[in-house]
Amino acid sequence: MTDATTNLLWHAGRALGADILARLETPAPQPHAAAEPLPPAVLEDALRHGDAQRVIGTFHGAAATARTGKGTAPDPGTLLRLLERDDPETNEVLFRQSGWPALRQAVLGQQRHAPHPAPHTDPAADPAATETPVPLAPSLRDRIFAVGGLEDLQAALSAADPDLVFWALAGTRSGGAHGGPMARVRACVTLDDAGRTAQLRHILKNFPIELPAGAPPEAYEQLHARRPRALIRQYLDEAYGDVALCAKLARARKASNGRALVRDVLVPPWAMLAARHAETPLPWGAAVALLEDTRCPAELRTALLRTHPRAVQMVPTPGPEVLAVCADLGEDQLTKKVLLQGVAAGSVDAAQLVYACRPARLALTSLVHGGIEAVATQAEAIETVRHLLASGTADRPESWRDLYAALPTFPGSPAELLTASPRPDDAAPTDELPILSGQSAWAYAVLLGIAGPESTTPALRFLDDARLAPLAGTREIPHHLAGHILRHSGPVARRVLAGNPDVRPDLLEQLVIGGDQAIASAAYRNPRCPFALRQYILSLDGIDDGLRAELLRSYRDQDLWPLLASPDAELLRHVVQARRHDPYAQWAALRAAHRLAELHGVSALEGLPSVPEIDAARQHGSIAPLTEALQTCDLEWAKALVEATGIPYRRTPEGIVAALADPGLDWRAVAAAGRHRDASDQIGHVLKQRPDYPVELALQQIPPQRTSERAHPVADSRLGELHRSYVTAALPGTPVVWADGVRLLRAGTLTTAEFLAASPAYTVVQCAASYPPLAREVARYLRTELGDSVDAWVVAARMLGHGVLPTLPEVTATAKAAV
Repeated sequence: MTDATTNLLWHAGRALGADILARLETPAPQPHAAAEPLPPAVLEDALRHGDAQRVIGTFHGAAATARTGKGTAPDPGTLLRLLERDDPETNEVLFRQSGWPALRQAVLGQQRHAPHPAPHTDPAADPAATETPVPLAPSLRDRIFAVGGLEDLQAALSAADPDLVFWALAGTRSGGAHGGPMARVRACVTLDDAGRTAQLRHILKNFPIELPAGAPPEAYEQLHARRPRALIRQYLDEAYGDVALCAKLARARKASNGRALVRDVLVPPWAMLAARHAETPLPWGAAVALLEDTRCPAELRTALLRTHPRAVQMVPTPGPEVLAVCADLGEDQLTKKVLLQGVAAGSVDAAQLVYACRPARLALTSLVHGGIEAVATQAEAIETVRHLLASGTADRPESWRDLYAALPTFPGSPAELLTASPRPDDAAPTDELPILSGQSAWAYAVLLGIAGPESTTPALRFLDDARLAPLAGTREIPHHLAGHILRHSGPVARRVLAGNPDVRPDLLEQLVIGGDQAIASAAYRNPRCPFALRQYILSLDGIDDGLRAELLRSYRDQDLWPLLASPDAELLRHVVQARRHDPYAQWAALRAAHRLAELHGVSALEGLPSVPEIDAARQHGSIAPLTEALQTCDLEWAKALVEATGIPYRRTPEGIVAALADPGLDWRAVAAAGRHRDASDQIGHVLKQRPDYPVELALQQIPPQRTSERAHPVADSRLGELHRSYVTAALPGTPVVWADGVRLLRAGTLTTAEFLAASPAYTVVQCAASYPPLAREVARYLRTELGDSVDAWVVAARMLGHGVLPTLPEVTATAKAAV
């Protein structure tokens, strides 16, 4: 199974993905080293085939991201399903790659964990078959003896093999995370039970065994003598027994303490914990640790949430009953977090999202929020919402006003909102309509995006500037909504739109042309604002005092270089002074000083740092020394561009290094030297990283049309990131292969719809795995084109598996024609 096929299954969902995998007739996914999440259908298939390597990789990927605050906590239930296979090879992978101490101890304990006998085993004919220990893989046993590290030896203290136990007792002084200080005592009992008297005597004589503080002398006598060890077993029960665990959890007030206790056991005693909680409620730390476990029984989860309702955010697979607790709390942020988690985990399906989840404003924004785990459910739910929306607004366009007015306070589900009875009275005037904010504004924008461009006018014509402004700031704003605000709104909404980081760069240019300082300043701050547009804004001196103060506190090259286009004397002086001790910034300072003297006279150079060229200009009262210095630089840079063969390893501020660091580089010299044409040229690569790379040079590098079925010239993603015109010029050469398509999507110079339509299908699904907005677009498209036809999905998956060049529309058209 190829990565393209795996990525496609994210968009199919759980049930449909399982049907597709069953029809593909491909072998089980092969083990791989990458720790990356898998689609639910692929994960289930890997569990069914015992592909422990891939499942453990998924576990480690989640564990690593959880430590950095990105991703979700690992799911012990998934690992236990592998342990229940009672397979020595699978157990070896679990031991080697899992970071769960209790699981590693269980592997070496060699107990059977299958919930029922294997199909080929007849318990009536062979009652001892289910009691036979699971054999250890010989390679695992040999590895522990030969190169076992500290953690391996600590886990071996819990082994069923007395040879491993003896080796661990001789090689480690504590159980660490694998049982704590009492692990060595338990290992001694294991040796005693196995009749290894000589080995036990050797350990007790040469290696200290510590009992709990305050243990009476008879406990040590029991440990060192051949006599009943009642006290020793009592201490072990207090350390590892279920009653002891319940008592410790009853004192765990911090979540970290509760998690550590639950992680020390393979399966918590759920019934005992439920009884303990019914008697005396467990504290917050214990409740969090138990709720985070996917195996927590529904009854115990309900009881814990009744005591700690705010712990709903800790439930990894929240369903409608958990969302009901959120609704009672009435906190939008908490409800939204839990809802997104439920959609991603699959515990909230598309029907529940549309018909059961409330309030509607949160359920609607959940359709366009979250990662790739949620896109299949979102696509199915969006299809349902589209039908409901079309049936409600097709014959009555004025119902958009009712939807707008109801969104902030409507308590029901999206289906209830869209099918609510229309207002019998006349519509309220615009000034009585609410001004949406937060999730309500986003939800209305989501409805506009689902309805499409044809609904823009009836959905927005009754809104004034103040009511369009919240819509202008919504995430992933639909392009037709942004266009309407650009054409029909006032300064408030246009200013908000200019600051929206999801707006396309070409719209920023149209917003700035109006000349409003507040709008221009908002566009300048927008991370998608092109370098040339920033220069244009500053050249007109069209910024407000707030932005000007921010620029006077900037010190990075990407912030200082645009200031050279400004006529503002204070901004130019700031460029000279900001990096006066940096030898690589001297050319930016010289060009700023030259522009300052040119616009405001040589007297404006007074007070600037002492630089030979600036000092000469002040001494002679003429700009000539600065002009001559810059002309000399231009000649040297032109020569360096022609003669340099690369960038020296030990860089000094001279020659080609200086030319690349000069913000006033003469791009005509670059074109004459041809440095931009050779894709393998190191200097050309560095030139393209500059924010001022000219569009004229970029357009000379449009990739040629493909000449064969397999030929695919690669378009430069950096040039596309800088210039929207480069993208539009490259798109007619369908399919267009971008070196890094996600880079362009994040920059906004390429839309998700354009990328989906013009790029090879395997590239689209690959990029969708790392860019959720594209993943949602792809899932919606596949849902619309292929529906639930397993045959069509299988054909598409096989085409993607071959890595062919056709675009996704071509693949789906072929798949539909084939069935």
